[in-house]
Amino acid sequence: MRKLWYYLFYSLCAFAIAFSFYWMATMPPRSRTPARSASSGASSPALRAGNSLSGVPQEEEETEEEGYYLCDEGGRLAVYRCTADGVPRQRLELTDIYVNLLPEQDAVRFKAGCLVWSRQELETLLEDLGA
Repeated sequence: MRKLWYYLFYSLCAFAIAFSFYWMATMPPRSRTPARSASSGASSPALRAGNSLSGVPQEEEETEEEGYYLCDEGGRLAVYRCTADGVPRQRLELTDIYVNLLPEQDAVRFKAGCLVWSRQELETLLEDLGA
C-alpha cells in the first residue's frame, strides 16, 4: 500500500511539472509597455508603485540621452540620473523599496548597481519591484 502512495505522489508531481511547462509554452509573453489612461500623472507606473520621480520633469528626460543608475543606499533602492558614460550624477529619489526584501538575484544586482537607459524601462522596473 505504501508503494501505491509513492507512485501516486510522483505521478502527481510529474503531471504538475508537465502541465506548468505546457502552460508556460501556450501563454503569450506579458507586454512590457504600460497602458496609458486619460490622466497623465496619476497613471504613471512609478506612481502606482509608490515611487514618484517628482524632482525631474518628464519632457527634459526624454530629450536627453542619459540613463538611470539604481543602487542600494542604506538598505533602500536609490535612483540616480547618469551621464551618457553611465556615471551617476544626481540622486533623483530614495524609494520605499527595501533591497533586502527583494528576491536574491535582484538584491545582488542592485547592491552591485544597475544601469537603465530609458525612463519607460525605469518605470516598468520600479512598478515590478514595488507592486
